[in-house]
Parts: sequence; C-alpha cells; structure tokens
Amino acid sequence: MEIWNAYTADGHLTDHTLTRGESIPDGLYHLVVECIIRHRDGSTLFMKRDNTKPSYPDYYEATAGGSALFGEIAEQAILREVREETGIELTADQIRHHTHFVAHDDQCIFHCYWAETDWDKAAIQLQANETSNYIWVPQEKLKDFLETELVIPRQKDYVESLFLES
Repeated sequence: MEIWNAYTADGHLTDHTLTRGESIPDGLYHLVVECIIRHRDGSTLFMKRDNTKPSYPDYYEATAGGSALFGEIAEQAILREVREETGIELTADQIRHHTHFVAHDDQCIFHCYWAETDWDKAAIQLQANETSNYIWVPQEKLKDFLETELVIPRQKDYVESLFLES
C-alpha cells in the first residue's frame, strides 16, 4: 500500500494522507516528480514504455518519475524514482528544477527536473512490466527523434523547451 502526503493546490502540506488507488478528496492533491536525464556527452535518455501499459504503450518516455511517498520532499522523491526506474544514482546537486504545475483533473502537483550525469550509458536498468527498452539520443539527432518517434507529448514539449529552443 503506497501512502502519500496530501497538499492544497498551492502546494501547502496538509495533515491528511492519501492512498494510491483510493479516491482523492476534493481540494487535495498529491506530489508527482519527473526528471529528464542528460549525459555529459549531450545525449538524452528515453525509456520505452512496456506494450502492456494502459496509457501510452510502446511510447518513449523522456522522464523518470512518479509519486512522492509519505514524508518525501520532491528532491528526495526524484532521486528515488530515477534510481528505481533507470538504475542511475543521482545526487541532489545534479538535479535542476525545470518547472512545476498543477494538474487539477488528476489532482497532482508536478515538479519537473532535469539532470546531467556521467553514468555508464550501457548500465541502464529496465523495470519489468514498465519499460522494454531505452535509447540515448545524441543532441544532433534529438529534433529528428522527437519528430519521428512516439514520445509522450507533454514530455516531448519539455525536451524541446530545454534542449532545442534557443
């Protein structure tokens, strides 16, 4: 059973807790974190979602991430999620906050990061039933990759705004 802290829409922590899979009361939100991973050589990591995933099966994800657990702040949650989903061990000084927004329909507060690493590119770990493959896309091929491959649209926009727009 996964327990989350509950927040108001403006990000203030409440005394309530939420449980994954249960209805979230009106006016409460949970914290979700995402991180785009860049290698020091300029390539960007994309993880291919398993074909059994209910949303965006076989699409590439530009981020690792998920829900913050009870007691975690966003920075702790993103370090854990990146480690669980890719095997990459980041440190707090490697992550950079990109943006945050409230998804009212999903009752989520998103905190979005990017990080640069020199992790062994061949040492990425896949999660059973979550991801089926990964690819490091070099900067010079990034625009073409985003135009020709199935990439989750919102994440595609993040990558473009961070690494393609001047």
